[in-house]
Amino acid sequence: MSGEKNGLLASLRAEALKSRHAAPVRLAVIMALPMPLLGAMPYLGHQSFSAWNYWYTLFLPVTLSLVAACVAQADARVRMRGVLSLGVPLARAWWAKALWCLALLALSNLVVFAVYLVGSAFTSQGLTAAGTLTMLCCAGANTLTASWMIPAGLFLTARLGMLAGIFCPLAVQVVGAFAWSVIPLPQLFPPSATTVIPTSLIPVLPSGEPLAADMALGGALAADGALTVAGLVVCALAFVGLTAATAAWFARSEER
Repeated sequence: MSGEKNGLLASLRAEALKSRHAAPVRLAVIMALPMPLLGAMPYLGHQSFSAWNYWYTLFLPVTLSLVAACVAQADARVRMRGVLSLGVPLARAWWAKALWCLALLALSNLVVFAVYLVGSAFTSQGLTAAGTLTMLCCAGANTLTASWMIPAGLFLTARLGMLAGIFCPLAVQVVGAFAWSVIPLPQLFPPSATTVIPTSLIPVLPSGEPLAADMALGGALAADGALTVAGLVVCALAFVGLTAATAAWFARSEER
């Protein structure tokens, strides 16, 4: 058990070193800044959370698809020599890639959270524990709901190339996010969960409008806490299941 843990940590360190001065970390930080900087500063003492909605609906999927493709392509360019030289099982190395991308996804969402947290200090209410916790929970929910894109992007990049790794998961995510209203239980479908679940946390409708624009719709989406929790569980299982399946494929394909 200790050897497995050490092997995973070694692989994670290798992924971090490869990305330290490369595109993935820069993308995770820079792409997270435009929308929060435009919307987090309060107007007349109040913050607008619509910019946060545009972040997780549009900017986040683009960022994550680029990050996952860059992480996968870094080894594909050198025919996986870096992964093979680590001397750890290939499935474990694949998990390290997925977990490193998950860490970068969390970093992006924490950047958005930090910008809004600073902005909230200048509102009429100021910094509050409840507001800080709500925004932190939203950042965590955004990380979990979008995580399915990571193994999908890694697999498609390794199997079909960078364009497939970027655009296929991105297309599914964006279409699913905007099709939430025609899906019977959108909280349980990861692409639409990314749009719907934050409605139970921050006062923004999936359309990007304030919750007050349609209290009936917003109330219906936010009322059922059980569906929200179930949706987060489904998203976590989607990440784990897709990563396990693609790790098994990677191990077989590279060992042959």
